[in-house]
Amino acid sequence: MAHPPPKEKTDVNFRVFRRIAVTVLGALALTHCAQNPVTGDKDFVLMSGQQEIQMGAQAHQDVLKEYAALNNPVLQAYVDEVGQRLAKQSHRPDLKWHFTVVDSPDVNAFALPGGYVYLTRGIMAYLNSEAELAGVVGHEIGHVTARHGVRQQSASTAAGVGAVLGSILAPGMNNQAGASLLQTLAQSWTAGYGREHELESDRLGAQYLAKAGYNPQAMIAVIGVL
Repeated sequence: MAHPPPKEKTDVNFRVFRRIAVTVLGALALTHCAQNPVTGDKDFVLMSGQQEIQMGAQAHQDVLKEYAALNNPVLQAYVDEVGQRLAKQSHRPDLKWHFTVVDSPDVNAFALPGGYVYLTRGIMAYLNSEAELAGVVGHEIGHVTARHGVRQQSASTAAGVGAVLGSILAPGMNNQAGASLLQTLAQSWTAGYGREHELESDRLGAQYLAKAGYNPQAMIAVIGVL
C-alpha cells in the first residue's frame, strides 16, 4: 500500500515548484509583451498582430462550418455597413474587419481575434433601431480592439505551462495537493478576465458609437441583450 509523501517533502516540492514556475512564467511575461492598442499599456500576449489575424481567419472557417451565414444578402450588407462605419472609429481601423450574421436562433453576438464579428439571427429580432444594432456591433469590436481574446488565450497558455511544470517538478505531491496547486496557478493567471472585459467593451462600444454619429445611450438598451 502506497503511503503519502512526508509533509516536509511535500513542502519542499511545493517551494521548488513555485520558484521554478514563477521564474518560467515571469520569463514568458518579459519576453511576450505588446502594447495594448486601447490603453497603450504593455500586455502579456503570446502572438504577434499578424499571428492574431491568421488565427482569426482559421477560426472564422470553423465558425462558418458550425453556423452557416444567414442567406440574406441585403441584411448582411446592412450589418457590414454599420460595422465598417464603427470600425473606422475604433482603435484598430486598419484591421480588415468582417461582419457576419449567422443563421442561429440563439440570442448571441461574439467576436474572434483579428477583426471577425458575428451576430445571430436570434439577436437581430431583439434590436429595435440601427443605433441598437451599432451598440451590439460596437461592443464586439471593443473585444477585438482591446485584444481580449488574445489575452485570454495567452493567460490560458501560461496556465497550461504551469500545469506541465507541475506534472514534471512535483511528482511527489499527492493528487489532491497537486490539483489544488495547479488550480490556484490557473486562477491566478486568468483572474480579472470576464466581467472586467465586458465592461471595457461596453465603454469602448459607447465611444465608437459616439464617434460614428450614433447615440451612445443605445449601449444601455442592448447591455441586457448582451
